[in-house]
Amino acid sequence: MNLQPATDLANLAVQVLEAGARRPFAPSAELLSGAELIRGLSFDNASEPQSQPIVDRYLDSHQVNDPGAAAMLAALRAASPLMSWNDIHDGYGGEPGMEHFCKNFSFAALAAPPAWAGGVAVASKTVGLTFTLQGPDVYYPDHAHKAVEIYYVIAGKALWKRGGEPWVERYAGDIILHTAGMRHAMQTRGEPLISMAVWITDVESPIAVVRA
Repeated sequence: MNLQPATDLANLAVQVLEAGARRPFAPSAELLSGAELIRGLSFDNASEPQSQPIVDRYLDSHQVNDPGAAAMLAALRAASPLMSWNDIHDGYGGEPGMEHFCKNFSFAALAAPPAWAGGVAVASKTVGLTFTLQGPDVYYPDHAHKAVEIYYVIAGKALWKRGGEPWVERYAGDIILHTAGMRHAMQTRGEPLISMAVWITDVESPIAVVRA
């Protein structure tokens, strides 16, 4: 099996994080840390890949103007057949009121803790590299985790909330940092959101929905 598309996608992840670190007021230390951790990944095998209906429906539906995000989207489409796209029921299926979200959200990793790695994903206890697809008109409620997380918007747009900050609309090419324990939420409107999430600490920590 040709795993070069996975390597290409990881290399582009490094490039967009390094480019983001050069932006004014960017969280440069975290972005460069993420880039360095991803740079060390090596793909040498793959278990059985899988897709999800929401991925089949929306992954090819976008056109993106931002050059970095457009390159990421093309690379993600090329690597997707190698990846294990999962639904989120195992993480949130027991939470009340999460049914619509669970049916309209999918994720696939290139690096994940050993217990979660699937498809082409490298088993790693130092970095999480995950790609997410959130369908249109879907609310990802307030949640938090110990891991420091970098989000990069690949395609689409969404309202984003961090901690006590107001909702802000985010677009392709935007970078959002979630510090350890920071609650955050996302709301899509009429189009899906495709993103990259990079965990640079505590990659085995759980995600908790914040109700209060």
